[in-house]
Amino acid sequence: MQSFETPASAATLWRALVEPEALSLWYGDQVIVEPRVGGRHSAVSRLFGRREAFIERFEPPGRLQLLFEPGPDWPPLAEGALLEDLLIDEHRGQRKLRVIGSGISSGVEWVPVLKQLKSGWALAFGLLQTRLRNGEIGGRAA
Repeated sequence: MQSFETPASAATLWRALVEPEALSLWYGDQVIVEPRVGGRHSAVSRLFGRREAFIERFEPPGRLQLLFEPGPDWPPLAEGALLEDLLIDEHRGQRKLRVIGSGISSGVEWVPVLKQLKSGWALAFGLLQTRLRNGEIGGRAA
């Protein structure tokens, strides 16, 4: 899990998660988002590589759950699927954005993938916070 708090509105954070123009400022290039349950959410990122997911939950402006297709460099999944939940909620007068991952095996072959995801999200959230502070993402009404 990674998270951060921000004074940015929930609507601004939501745009950062689902609008391709905003995602390309902090997450990756070649962004495709079909903003609906069952839609695609994909990008090519220097932090994560190519990421292809289906949107499992689409609950503006609070929850985006992504079901990932296995990456070409991933070890086989023993069972289940890799999910990431992006959650926006109020915390101590500010908005909090969290990413919670599940479905990664505890086997040693998954250690490099988990390490890449943890460090990637830490760096990505740092860049997102910078873009929010600089006003590069934000402003419009929900």
